Amino acid sequence: MSRLKLFTVFIVAGYLIGLLATLFVPVYVALLIPAGLSSLALIFYKPKHPMQGAKPFAEPIAPSQASTPLPSDLQDTVAKDPVWGPVLEYIGVLEDMLISEGQKDNLDNEIVEKTLSLLTRLQRVIPQLQELNDGNINHNIHRLVFKDLNGAVNPFLKLSGEAKRQNRRLLLTGLKDINSKISFYVESIEHRDLIDLQTKIDLIHERYNVQN
Repeated sequence: MSRLKLFTVFIVAGYLIGLLATLFVPVYVALLIPAGLSSLALIFYKPKHPMQGAKPFAEPIAPSQASTPLPSDLQDTVAKDPVWGPVLEYIGVLEDMLISEGQKDNLDNEIVEKTLSLLTRLQRVIPQLQELNDGNINHNIHRLVFKDLNGAVNPFLKLSGEAKRQNRRLLLTGLKDINSKISFYVESIEHRDLIDLQTKIDLIHERYNVQN
């Protein structure tokens, strides 16, 4: 269970306990239970720095399974977006290039699998970024894709066979760094979701307090 889901369960449980507690203690005391639990959870929840405690690098997957397309309606919406459409299109081009080079035995399986895994992760997070619509994060992800990712993959694809073998570890390190940065932005999205949830809980508490 993700920390966001666990946090949600924690809040709901605290709220229910608070409601039951009103049968035995004054209302203002009962309200302290969910408020205290939610505040404590937020104190211990902190988004990670992109280079600290990031999620492990994606597990290798077969090239045939690497690309998991977004639902057609969602993909159409993202593709038409002036901010994220070009990103999604570029990811598709990179996927095609990597699969083609892998089939020609110009790239080893680890390079193909880990790069495709990274691209798939980007595809899955884009709809969340589109909904969030944070200008600063949008700029950073564009830079991550068109500068960092492009700068790591494209020059490597142009190398000769021997040069690829000599520089493969450098590429894998670059991919791992990009994956860590994606983890940071995912944590930032989850943190904002938690803040929104906390705000809704506070509003419920205020309404309940007024009614009683």
